[in-house]
Amino acid sequence: TETAQDWVLPLHGGLPSEDQKRVFEKPPPGVRKIILSTNVAETSITINDIGYVVDTCRMKEMRYDAVHRMSSLEDTVVSRTNARQ
Repeated sequence: TETAQDWVLPLHGGLPSEDQKRVFEKPPPGVRKIILSTNVAETSITINDIGYVVDTCRMKEMRYDAVHRMSSLEDTVVSRTNARQ
């Protein structure tokens, strides 16, 4: 039996533009395209041949640490309000 092949493609702002453009390419017949994306990329673009979106409900959020007087991005669980948007 033949097994299906998959294209697994990342999509986020830190990738070079050539790598980001790969998500718009059409895969060959019998190949499934899987895109691993940030929530920003997920809501900013439209990719025509996407059938399903799986949201991990995680996001980077700016947090301020008053003790160290520093801001940083922290991985957090998305609130219900943000998820509805």
